[in-house]
Amino acid sequence: MPLNPLHPLHQRADASFIAYGPEGQTVQVVDTFGNYEAEYAAIRKSVGLIDLPQRGLVRITGDDRVEFLHRMLTNDTRTLQPGQGRRAFLLNTKGRIEADLIVLHDRDQTWLELDLSDVPHLVEQFDKYLFTEDVQIKDLSEPYTRLALHGPEASARLSEVVNDSPSDPASFSDMPLFSHRPIDVAGHRCIVFRSDDTGPPGLHLIVPRDGVAAVYQRLLNALHYDHDAPSTTPNRGRPIGWLAYNTARIEAGTPIFHIDFGPDSLPHETGILDQAVSFTKGCYLGQEIVARMQSLGHPKRILVGLRFNDDRMPIAGTEVYTPTPPRATGQGAVAPLPTVSANAIVGGITSSTVSPMLGGTAIAFAIVKWGTHTADTHVAVPAEGHRITATIQPLVFLKS
Repeated sequence: MPLNPLHPLHQRADASFIAYGPEGQTVQVVDTFGNYEAEYAAIRKSVGLIDLPQRGLVRITGDDRVEFLHRMLTNDTRTLQPGQGRRAFLLNTKGRIEADLIVLHDRDQTWLELDLSDVPHLVEQFDKYLFTEDVQIKDLSEPYTRLALHGPEASARLSEVVNDSPSDPASFSDMPLFSHRPIDVAGHRCIVFRSDDTGPPGLHLIVPRDGVAAVYQRLLNALHYDHDAPSTTPNRGRPIGWLAYNTARIEAGTPIFHIDFGPDSLPHETGILDQAVSFTKGCYLGQEIVARMQSLGHPKRILVGLRFNDDRMPIAGTEVYTPTPPRATGQGAVAPLPTVSANAIVGGITSSTVSPMLGGTAIAFAIVKWGTHTADTHVAVPAEGHRITATIQPLVFLKS
C-alpha cells in the first residue's frame, strides 16, 4: 500500500488510528483526533476535513475508452460529457460486484475513483477484456491520494483556497452530483468532484501525493484551525476522522463497498441500484444476471435501515431475527417477547452508530431477507446484552 505522507502530521496531532481494508492490504486511517463530538458537529454545522488514504485511482486513456467502459460497467458512460461523472459497478460473469467506483469523464481521459484494495483486480480484469482497442489503463494510486470536505460550508471554504477561482461559494455549491473540475490549491493541480456521502455537500479532492501536505495545510488555514490550539480557534470547521464520518454517512444512507455489501452481493441487494445501474444501456459484463433479476422482480435479500428506540447499539455482524408474536401486558398494552428461535434469523447488521441528530438513538444498516425488508416491519436484534426491537426503514435516516 502507498505510504500516507499525512500520517506523521496526524500522529503529531494525537490522532488515534484504525486499520482499514482486507488483511494484507490495510491502511492506517484516522479514527478520531480525540474529540468525536466536535468532529461530528463540524460535518453538520460547518465543515469537516478528512484524509482518505484508503481510496485509489485509475486513469483510462485512448480513443476507444468510452466504448470499452460502456461495455464493462453497469452504468452508462457513453452519454457522459466532459466534467460529468456517474457511480457504477464492475461485475463478474455471475453478476456479483467486484468494484464500486465513481467514473469521472474528461475530454482526453477518464478517471475511476474506488477502494484502494480493488485497484489491482480492476486493472487485471480490464486487461483481460482488452483485445485490439485503443485503451490504456494506468494505476495512479501511488502518485495521487484523496482528501474531502463534508459540511454546509464546504463550498465556501474550498473557494477561499482555490487559486484560479474567485472567493464565491457558488463556484462549487452548484456542482451537480459526481461532476468534477480541475483546481489549483497551494500551487498543486488537483481534481475536485462532488459526492454527498454525509448528506451535506461533499467536495472530494484528488491530490498529487507529493503536494498533499501543502494542500492539507492550506485547507486547515482556511478553517482557521490550529492543532496546537484547537479550542481557541473560530468555529469554521476542523479535521475529522472515520468515527465522525461513519456516523454521518450512516445517517445519510450511504453504504460502503466491503462494509455494507461486497463481492458476494448482486446490484439489486445494495439498496443503491438506481445510482449505479442503467437499464436502458446495452450489454455489459454480468448484465444478463442483472436483467434476469430485474425481470423476476426482486432479490432474495436487500440492504435496509434499522432504527432503534434507545442508544443500545448492535455491532456489525450481529444477527437479525424475526421477533415472536406480541403478548398482552397487565395494562392491556402489547409488547414483543424478547425471545426468538434459531430458525428465525432473517439477516445481519453491516454498520451501526448512535445518531446525534435522531436524539441519541441507535441506527444501523442490515442485509435482510426479502419480505422482511418492508418499511415499519419489526425485527429483534441482540445489543449490549439485551435482545431489542428495531424498525425497518429506507437507508436514508436524515434528509439533506
